[in-house]
Amino acid sequence: MATGEFRQFKLTNQDEIIAEVIDHGDDDTPDIIVRKVMKIIVVDDYDENVRFYTFKPWLSFQDDIEELSALNSVHVVGEATPSKTVMLHYVKSLSEVDKYNKLKQAGMDMNEIADTIKDMTDQEMDDFLELKFGQDNNLMDSSDPKIIKFRPRNKGDGTLH
Repeated sequence: MATGEFRQFKLTNQDEIIAEVIDHGDDDTPDIIVRKVMKIIVVDDYDENVRFYTFKPWLSFQDDIEELSALNSVHVVGEATPSKTVMLHYVKSLSEVDKYNKLKQAGMDMNEIADTIKDMTDQEMDDFLELKFGQDNNLMDSSDPKIIKFRPRNKGDGTLH
């Protein structure tokens, strides 16, 4: 399996998660090292005969989605490549979590964050975050986590190694 590949896991406790696999482990180390881990939440509305899906961070209070986590492979009962449709929603959810966490890290409380973002479009949110933090907010922009993108005042592509 290639590093940086996104996988969907079914766990022994029936949770389903999607994550970017950093290291799949081996016989000596059963841990799968992952990041950007989101749990798939399923809600059934039996009255309307509809099923809803959403994503939420897998680990509570893990504010940095780039932070690495260890998943014990003994607790994985199934593994698959997520569909393109699921990945579109997953990436959107990662973006929402990242935006929320940036506002929280800036010192805003949950009520302020809710008031700030409740009526914003995606573009307005991106513009707000760029103004507030002066950075590009595209989570999937770089495959190398050691590269920081920024917008310099002079010429150049804005990549700092």
